Amino acid sequence: MGGCSGDDGAQGPQGDPGPAGDPGPPGAGITALDKVNLESCATCHDQAGEVHQAVYAKYIDPSKLALTFPAVGAVTSALQANGTYNVTLAFSITFNGAPYVDAARLPGLDQKRFYAIEYDAATSGYPRAACRLNEANVVPGATAGSYTLTQTGCAFAPETTDAHVYGYLAKGVLVTAVAGSAGGEFPPGGHVTLYEDVSNAAIAFGAAAAGAAGAYDSPANVAGCEKCHGAPYQKHGYRAAQVAGLPDFAACKSCHYDNFARTSSAGGIFQRVDDPVGWANETAPIRDYSYTANIATVTHAYHAMEFPYPTTMANCNTCHEGKLNRVLANTNFTGTLCKGCHAVEGIDSQAGEKYNENLRAPSLYYLWEQAGVEFHKTAIVNDPDGCQTCHGAGIAQPFNAYHTGYNEKIYTAAGERYSTLYAVSIDSISLDGNELTVEFSSNNTSIVPEILVSMYGWDTKHFLIPSHDRDANSLRMEYVPESSGGSANALFTEAAGSAPGAWTVTLDLGAYAPVYTDSIPDLIAAGKVKKAEISITPELAVGDVDVAINATSKTFDLVAGAVVDDYFKGANEVVLNASCDVCHDSLATTFHDGSGRGGGGVQVCKHCHNPTYAGSHLEMQSRSIESYVHAIHSFQDFDPGDIFGPTKTFDAVLAKRYDEHIKHVFPNFTIRNCEACHKPDTVTYNVPDQYESLYGLLSGSDSIGFWYGFDADGVPVETAGRKVGTVPRYVTGPAARTCGSCHRARFINQDEAGELASFYEHHRVNGTVVEPPANDAATPENEETQFVYDAITKIQESLQ
Repeated sequence: MGGCSGDDGAQGPQGDPGPAGDPGPPGAGITALDKVNLESCATCHDQAGEVHQAVYAKYIDPSKLALTFPAVGAVTSALQANGTYNVTLAFSITFNGAPYVDAARLPGLDQKRFYAIEYDAATSGYPRAACRLNEANVVPGATAGSYTLTQTGCAFAPETTDAHVYGYLAKGVLVTAVAGSAGGEFPPGGHVTLYEDVSNAAIAFGAAAAGAAGAYDSPANVAGCEKCHGAPYQKHGYRAAQVAGLPDFAACKSCHYDNFARTSSAGGIFQRVDDPVGWANETAPIRDYSYTANIATVTHAYHAMEFPYPTTMANCNTCHEGKLNRVLANTNFTGTLCKGCHAVEGIDSQAGEKYNENLRAPSLYYLWEQAGVEFHKTAIVNDPDGCQTCHGAGIAQPFNAYHTGYNEKIYTAAGERYSTLYAVSIDSISLDGNELTVEFSSNNTSIVPEILVSMYGWDTKHFLIPSHDRDANSLRMEYVPESSGGSANALFTEAAGSAPGAWTVTLDLGAYAPVYTDSIPDLIAAGKVKKAEISITPELAVGDVDVAINATSKTFDLVAGAVVDDYFKGANEVVLNASCDVCHDSLATTFHDGSGRGGGGVQVCKHCHNPTYAGSHLEMQSRSIESYVHAIHSFQDFDPGDIFGPTKTFDAVLAKRYDEHIKHVFPNFTIRNCEACHKPDTVTYNVPDQYESLYGLLSGSDSIGFWYGFDADGVPVETAGRKVGTVPRYVTGPAARTCGSCHRARFINQDEAGELASFYEHHRVNGTVVEPPANDAATPENEETQFVYDAITKIQESLQ
């Protein structure tokens, strides 16, 4: 034991280094692809769509608020010495069936307005301004929920005149005009607000009552308004067009009476399309833009000039169905009516360019130049309503010779839809090895069809290989038969017996050489591709007009060799094509040149609008159809870099139009009515299922050199730059792309850089926001696109 306690001695010298060891394995560094993770959006926001829809549901559901006028004694008037009348109005209010008790002036209500207006049965109109029955004069009545209002200085006694009294109440703000992103959808200063409870009521006397002899009969239909604005249609969100006891639109006349004169100075609605340079720069107008703000003029002008109306104003049938003979009567051929839709001169900021002729009516000057009757230019200045001098009764070119009342891209002159008269159909699909053969036909041999074939990935609703993709040989799975004037495509073969009206085309799936994925046969063998979407998009020219014929589409199971009827369509449809056509009448007639892209369902749009593509015109969006549609209907504008880019010559007109555009609101007065487009099934508009959706690519921000805005007084202001800075392209998940599209559009429109950055970071933390490698033209493949496909593969394999 004692020997164990001695000194071990000093340490010896260091030995020679040993031989170098073999290289170790590569380190496990984190790559960008490793950051592609599943989204967790549905964990917290699984009912986000339902929450949005609930706002609109509260707006349109039966109101708990009710305004009523007693059948007898509601209005009494006392003649004064000065010839005017003191008018007393009695009314009652209930809320949820019980008397609504409030103080004088009804401070508990957000809206309370009352009017008395005369009706002229001889002219079937409302020629004079209403007598405003000021709510400041409201006092509680003798019983709970009853009130009286006495107004002095009215020019007539409503109860002894052809007249009506109209009032409306509203309570419970749902969506309003507020600055910033704290829930507001409207620009400050507007007068559109949605309320949970709204009540409109009226009492009419003499010919002003609905159904009375000589009562007002509008040439328009409220159903026409409801096509885009929803039912019940309530102008400004709370003023009903249909009020019990009144003819349709009569209540609107309380403000927009027939002779309501408006002076339109610089910045007015007519100047913005007739003299846009003067409008943008607030210079003296080139002519008098005063107008009569009656219903016809205001409705025509705002839909034809200010708002991007989703069809052409020449489609009078939208609002006047069944009444075209009245609106196109030659007595209506007047300069005042024509100028409601047509600018007079309409010169754009670019010399000689017409103002957005695809959506707006061409200017009168342009039409006269084309017709060789330029003497009209002098005539309209000297005699604005002188059209009747030459175009009056008995003239060879009456009003209906210029306007049939129907959009010539959609209807015949007789009002028949081309899509009803003519159609294409897919008659047979078969697969033999790699040979996919499609037989399709039409009842019009002049139709030129295009076949589009795309491959769904992993049983999702998106394409792993869309028809719009080019393969290594720069070929697409898109083909117009040569028998109908198309060009050869090495992927397709047209059968010997194929001919216009009855085509047989075969696609060699093995001949398609994908750039970013395995071959189609290998993808099918691996179970990554099981189904194909086959669509026929038809074109038909009638004269020099490409008319709207519905596309058709079928899903084909490449494994079972059979058509699948309800693959995200039919019973499993997400978006109803008919919902698009409610506003657009026939989708794509104002874009894609009316080339038959509409009518076949959203799956036809997806051939080009796929999540693997970044938004080509919309910054910070995907070209995927849901991202595009959400952003467009949130009024994010196209290509701001073309207006404000550092290499662009500043154009005040384009800048001010941009400012106007981003202030528009979805025609239901809120984007939160998901069921305006989606099938009324909450699954279709809640957070998308990652098992049914592919990840995709968002575009980066546009290059903006400086920003252009307007101060509180409407004076143009140049600033050093917008707050939103450079945002790169990102690969994101389906919720970030789809649900996020509306939110990004709002942040972009309102230039809320902080909120936008936080929104991206929120998705980064709770899902995927990963910057792919930059494009490098020197490499044989697009590295960015390859990364997108690799990210999709990584996610989908993790879901299997």
